[in-house]
Amino acid sequence: MTRRWSATILAFAVCAAFAIGWFTGYRAQKMPSKAPVQQTIDGQPASVPAECSDDTPDEQWDTVKVFEYRPNKTTYVAEWQACPAVIGRRVRVMDDNYHQVFFEFEDDEVLRVEGVELFSDGTLQLLITTGSAGTNDRTDWHILSEMDGNLREWMWPDYDAPAQKLLRSDEDFCCKAWSLYLAGQQIVLARGIYEKGRDGNCCPSRGGAVAWLTPVQGGFKLTKIQRVNKAEYYRLMSAPFCSKCTLIGP
Repeated sequence: MTRRWSATILAFAVCAAFAIGWFTGYRAQKMPSKAPVQQTIDGQPASVPAECSDDTPDEQWDTVKVFEYRPNKTTYVAEWQACPAVIGRRVRVMDDNYHQVFFEFEDDEVLRVEGVELFSDGTLQLLITTGSAGTNDRTDWHILSEMDGNLREWMWPDYDAPAQKLLRSDEDFCCKAWSLYLAGQQIVLARGIYEKGRDGNCCPSRGGAVAWLTPVQGGFKLTKIQRVNKAEYYRLMSAPFCSKCTLIGP
């Protein structure tokens, strides 16, 4: 009798557990799921912003890389940050205590943060390259160095106007921006030349315009700009970013 009663209790327990499990699963399917929330530094829930802006709180930017830049005796920190939104990257150049922001460059993406030696005196400049997410492949280049005890951004000469003079009446630069390369201690810029109304935005058929910039203290001077044929333009576009130059990456 005792053995039969024990078997009955065991069977009832198994059935009850099955019923509870089925009901829990059914309820979970019917209940709406909760959207995840991001925790701020203070531990309070905050929704992820649709896009990054000047009003996005600093605590919602994540650090990707940190690069230490020391041109002389002063140490600076370049912090590469990403916003949790779909598009949003920035680089902040600060003191080594992260208290003062000297420069901030924000764009769709950050391409490079590294030191580059543009003179023969052993000092390094800070190169920051950002880019757009559009089809024109736009890139912005920022070079910083310390001058008279202050961190300053270098100035760029006008190379767009001289480049326009190289075009014929049936040509333009279409929708692509300049590409930048380092060749030794020079900056080389290249931009494709298109036949109007015929070339696709991927494939300039008329070669390209190439400009050479030589560094001077606090900036560059345009030393040469000329047309190159199609073969030379595509050779340059396939060349490495840095050729016979000195880079120190993070």
